[in-house]
Amino acid sequence: MILVKSDIKIAENYDVQLVTDAPSVQLGQELRRKMQDTVGAVLKVSGNTRLQQENHVLLRSLTVRNPYIDPLNVIQAELLRRLRQEGAAAASPDERQRLQDALLITINGIANGMRNSG
Repeated sequence: MILVKSDIKIAENYDVQLVTDAPSVQLGQELRRKMQDTVGAVLKVSGNTRLQQENHVLLRSLTVRNPYIDPLNVIQAELLRRLRQEGAAAASPDERQRLQDALLITINGIANGMRNSG
């Protein structure tokens, strides 16, 4: 189930926004390759053309959920980037608090969306 709920593009966006050192970039690339390999192996073993293709309730839930959760993931990566970039230096205390508050909203939104979709 975790494979069908995961999104390589979302994971890659977090890497693009937040990862700067070469070993970590390589690790992210390797993990995404391994995920693709794993998906391929699961599909081969199951004989299915799509993950969880018989679980219509889950697939419907993901179809409804993703248009709401995916943008929250993109916003979350951007907020994390801004907090790291502006960190202790550029951001005023008020601006930093607003970024942290927005980050907490995305964390709660993603967590609730993931829980409610199985």
